[in-house]
Amino acid sequence: MHDVDSILSTIFHLPSFRPRQREIITDVLAGRDALVVMPTGAGKSLCYQLPAVALRGLTLIISPLISLMTDQVRQLRDLRIPAMMLTSGQPREEQRAVMDRMRDGFRGLLFVAPERFAAPGFQAIITSRKLSLLAIDEAHCISQWGHDFRPEYLRLGEVRQQLGDPLTVALTATATAQVRQDIVRSLRLKDAAIHVTGFDRPNLRYQSITFRKAKDKQDELVDYLRRRKTGGIVYCSTRKQVEMVTDLLASELRGRPIVAYHAGMDPEARQTNQQRFIEHEEAIVVATNAFGMGINKPNLRYVVHFNLPGSLEAYYQEAGRAGRDGKSAECILYFAAADVMTQKFFIDKIGDGNSQLARRDIGPLQRRATQQLDAMQRYARWERCRRHQILEYFGENTAPVDCHCDVCVASAGAGVPLRAGPPRELVYVREDDVREDAEHEAYSARRVVTSRKTTVRKSPPSATRTAVRGKALSSPHDSKTTAKKSVRAPSEKINAEQVGVRYGNAVAVRFQRLRALRLQLTKQLHRLPFQVLHDSTLIELARQRPRTMRELMKIGGIGEKKAEQFGAALLKELAKD
Repeated sequence: MHDVDSILSTIFHLPSFRPRQREIITDVLAGRDALVVMPTGAGKSLCYQLPAVALRGLTLIISPLISLMTDQVRQLRDLRIPAMMLTSGQPREEQRAVMDRMRDGFRGLLFVAPERFAAPGFQAIITSRKLSLLAIDEAHCISQWGHDFRPEYLRLGEVRQQLGDPLTVALTATATAQVRQDIVRSLRLKDAAIHVTGFDRPNLRYQSITFRKAKDKQDELVDYLRRRKTGGIVYCSTRKQVEMVTDLLASELRGRPIVAYHAGMDPEARQTNQQRFIEHEEAIVVATNAFGMGINKPNLRYVVHFNLPGSLEAYYQEAGRAGRDGKSAECILYFAAADVMTQKFFIDKIGDGNSQLARRDIGPLQRRATQQLDAMQRYARWERCRRHQILEYFGENTAPVDCHCDVCVASAGAGVPLRAGPPRELVYVREDDVREDAEHEAYSARRVVTSRKTTVRKSPPSATRTAVRGKALSSPHDSKTTAKKSVRAPSEKINAEQVGVRYGNAVAVRFQRLRALRLQLTKQLHRLPFQVLHDSTLIELARQRPRTMRELMKIGGIGEKKAEQFGAALLKELAKD
């Protein structure tokens, strides 16, 4: 009988188990295969590390990233637990030394990447050893329906069979029900214990900010990071974006350690930058999704996504690197239409240069990736409790209590209850955003929340009307004169309900507060409301939430004069969010 409490305290120096760890470890030590789905920071690693110590044999851990392995091996060695890793990035002499220790009967934890099984020398050694435990980290990579599918993981079911079907634990932070089924099937696990510990992270404050122009993100990011004295992560979707944002922050935040991280960098440079980020409290890393797995920096107070990720699974995992110490942290998503085009480009490239992926599989993978991107866009655009959206996506329907996401904070501040019930379907429409100076720009494929059946509409001809939730709203776009009439005609006065239908509850709440402020200003100045600020300007203020005077003046309908007259009052009101 294994004394897990003694191992926990004397070897791992931990006072107690976190929720569900004991049950998972008990199942593994009883000889039962397990699939563990546990949020980032909840203690997945202990679920295979403690059994490995208790079983006192050879534990093989399959992990996708060298940086993750490096951190895990260092942490284990600090605890005086035998641990090694074998990677292509090691010098030849070091690789030979690891192989020699394996031949000599090494007992401890060995970390390898899945590609290692293609090396004949390693395969001959590992199949000659009896494993006490096989652990597969980031197991969502096995599934073609996961957010980070890796074809090299597909062989692991066959590899497991070659190893004699050892006791196996597969672990991940992100797996829908379909992905969980795929993992169990691919690994050929029998009577596996499925432990899904929940996806809720109550300490994380989720926010989504929509930008009309992608370049406007830069000012927002600099302004945000100037107010944050601690370090964090800024995720970008491409290497080019990483380099641009790194240069921007290095020039604007002088004196702060700013490092870059992406797969195109020299491995030594990546390792140096990762170590600098870990060691410096105030360091900021600008990275692609190649960064973060296994990074042990529990006190990160924020993660900013400068670009829209391809899926909610990816976003949840990356944002979840904030607040691993259980304290409050911010997860902020920046969204612009250009982000969608970048992700669609990635979807079109699925299968390129990958000989292991059959051509017949590419179509389904692209369709699945498109569905994931749609869900990600819905999260970014929909003004509905963001924690609840994440939980629903992963199959949990319990509404969060005391949520501090941007939507819930805005709603609570105005005393307006959140919309309940299942997500409404979306209508794809093309609308124009009418600016108060009679200039306007067309938005393409704006999503509008509606209870109607999902349809796709092409751009309507000039002066046509677009039906939203059974009501007709003018969609003017044939001339500046028409644009002015559509906003200012008394018969087309915009109300909060219409704003809520089109842009969501949180925007409607801010719109109501801004109209109340405008009413005060009209009384003070003895003017009509439209002479102070038009409704469509208030809507844009409510949607974009400018924080500085410079951002405020980018809103249509607010020039220098109005910014001087009303700017301070508007910014004060918007700051209440």
